[in-house]
Amino acid sequence: MGIGPDAVEAELKCALASAASPALANSLRRYFPESTQTLLGVSNTEVIKLAGVAFARHRGLTAEDWLARAERFAQDHTYHEYFIMASALVAKVARGLDDKDGRLLKRLQVWLERYVSNWAQCDDLCIKPLYVYLQRRPQLLERIHDWGTLPGPWCRRASNVALIKFVGRSPDVDQALVFANCERLLGDADPYVQKGVGWMLKVLSQYELQAVHDFLHRHLARIKRSTLRYAIEKMPRDVQRSFTQAGA
Repeated sequence: MGIGPDAVEAELKCALASAASPALANSLRRYFPESTQTLLGVSNTEVIKLAGVAFARHRGLTAEDWLARAERFAQDHTYHEYFIMASALVAKVARGLDDKDGRLLKRLQVWLERYVSNWAQCDDLCIKPLYVYLQRRPQLLERIHDWGTLPGPWCRRASNVALIKFVGRSPDVDQALVFANCERLLGDADPYVQKGVGWMLKVLSQYELQAVHDFLHRHLARIKRSTLRYAIEKMPRDVQRSFTQAGA
């Protein structure tokens, strides 16, 4: 007979504590200078491995059981890695959920609004469970753009980052909406939102170089220097120089 969901949560917390490395925690702190959250010092790869072991061991638990445990980890701000564990658990069940209406999407929006504490947690949620979930539900991709209008900075960052792996690969991504979202965020004061804009434009430039080039020239007076440098990073050298000469 398997153990219950609460015992699985305790088991995972023990596994994380056992895998903790003070040296790694100290090394990782430089990536989160603004954060006061404590790190255990467990790599994302190891967290995913621990989630996979638990998932394989406790196959009697339902998807809702795992989502409930994930919610508890997301809410618990004791350690940074608890949120990464939450993300890993959602990724395990996201693909197979019977959910065409976007219930999980709304749930993860709440996580971005309430529980995410730093850029790494935001990006992990976007690149892993959200990507897995949206791959099977491309009709929901357009809803991501609306996050760019929300008050939470992690929602606004996610409005670009959650689409990064789809750009240039999925016909369901509306490039006009991508550009519109980037445009409305050019004046955003949050540096991590700006980095999300730059990241999106950098990736998009590898598929639509001319369109990104024209977008940047149209908004050159508004775009922040750091965002522009990031956006042109993958462009040909001569194109990069043209922006540098224009005052980048």
